[in-house]
Amino acid sequence: MGKEGGNLRHIVRRRVHLERPQPAARKRLGYLEKHKDYVKRAKDYHKKEDTIKNLQNKAYFRNEDEYHIGMRTHEVKEGRTIKKVAAMTDDQLSLLDSQDAQYVSMREQADKKAVEKRAASLHFLDADKPNKHTIFVDDEELSASGSIGGKTPKKALENFDIAAHLDTHPALLGKKSNRLRRQQLETRTFTDSAEVEFGTKTAYRELFHRQERAKKLSRVREELELRQHLRKKGKRTKIADETDERPAQYKWAFE
Repeated sequence: MGKEGGNLRHIVRRRVHLERPQPAARKRLGYLEKHKDYVKRAKDYHKKEDTIKNLQNKAYFRNEDEYHIGMRTHEVKEGRTIKKVAAMTDDQLSLLDSQDAQYVSMREQADKKAVEKRAASLHFLDADKPNKHTIFVDDEELSASGSIGGKTPKKALENFDIAAHLDTHPALLGKKSNRLRRQQLETRTFTDSAEVEFGTKTAYRELFHRQERAKKLSRVREELELRQHLRKKGKRTKIADETDERPAQYKWAFE
């Protein structure tokens, strides 16, 4: 009978006892912990407790003479294991400075070549120049132009048609660059003058920017070279302080 009753308890429906929520009067206290929450919290607590206990046992039974390969690259500082910072020798630092100086020098030379190329293409053609354009003509050219006509050479030179001699328009005589001939004026299509002026300004701006960058790179290269020399042995004396344009200057004693 007892055995049959034990089997019936799996068949008869039983009431499920649910955990109550937080009462309305205790809402201010927050979430009411359930049994499943307690189980998670207890497992986490015991896991941490076992971890701490294992670490304590390792520390207690640790062999002070034990060696590990990580000891060569790490050290304990203020209770924490950190990686050692490898101190570089003077030769290694000098080598790094020399490589940096070579790279900066390469960039400096590239900028200087770019400046020369840009300046050669621009030529500062639109800048004001104090010199004048002198044209040499002989009597035959004066006779061919019809300016002499029984006049004195001085009068003939005053009536000499320079535009016809240069084969250009009279309005282009004052232009210092790209003075076009009449045939080119008849067949060429011109761009807007404002667009040309904007392109010229942009080219000059890039030229000046490269010139300033070349100066800065030269200053950095001199500083790196000085740092490299200061790491070398020898008695030296400082003869000039550092300025914005150059590094400090030293004089080495002759050995």
